[in-house]
Amino acid sequence: MIPIAKPLLGEEELSNVMEAVRSGWVSSKGSFIPEFEAGFASYCGVKHGVATSNGTAALHLALAALGIGPGDEVIVPTLTFVATASTVRYTGATPVFVDSHPDYWCIDPEAIEKAVTPNTRAIVPVHLYGHPCDMDAIMEIA
Repeated sequence: MIPIAKPLLGEEELSNVMEAVRSGWVSSKGSFIPEFEAGFASYCGVKHGVATSNGTAALHLALAALGIGPGDEVIVPTLTFVATASTVRYTGATPVFVDSHPDYWCIDPEAIEKAVTPNTRAIVPVHLYGHPCDMDAIMEIA
């Protein structure tokens, strides 16, 4: 197996993990989740932050919150984890696959522009391998 990212845990992180395990609440209750949500919201400069169990749940929640559903199209990159497209299907919408830019492997704004139709409701960019998507160009299209 090829590791993608090795966790780097210092003493503070290990202490927090042990505290969570000892509390008996490592997933849905306890003090760590609200603390994380508040800290994340503050870091992002927004009023609210909501933790989810995984990225798939987060993507599904975001699409549902936008009201994405049957008859809608959502543009997604071809080079991504399966959840990027499967969560679109969970809503009943249709994923529209768009190629990546050859220089930085993220979704190509020019390809996005060609894929937009009257049924396009969202674009799901995926920042990949430390390379951010060209969000300025993507936001101009959106």
